[in-house]
Amino acid sequence: MAISNNPLLKGVHGHIDKTVVVKQYPSGKTVLTAYPDMSKVKLSKAQLAAKADFGKAVLYAKSIIHNDEKKKEATQRLTERKGLLYHALIAEYMRNLKLQKA
Repeated sequence: MAISNNPLLKGVHGHIDKTVVVKQYPSGKTVLTAYPDMSKVKLSKAQLAAKADFGKAVLYAKSIIHNDEKKKEATQRLTERKGLLYHALIAEYMRNLKLQKA
């Protein structure tokens, strides 16, 4: 991990060719780290199920965001949200899923 003062990296975040990750912290620090090697990570059945559920939530949110009529209805329905409609839709899907499983 390296902390950078390079002005060219200010505001940059994400990975560079899957070798280096550039992170921005609220304190103003720019940090460079190695890209994580997840090849040996074995997910449990519960983790795989949670990952699949989240994937379904993303598909649900995208299907609404890309349909103007559904998007307008969701905007009116989710008025108490903080942030993007997309994130509120994912949260809504996950809450409903949790209620169904209970």
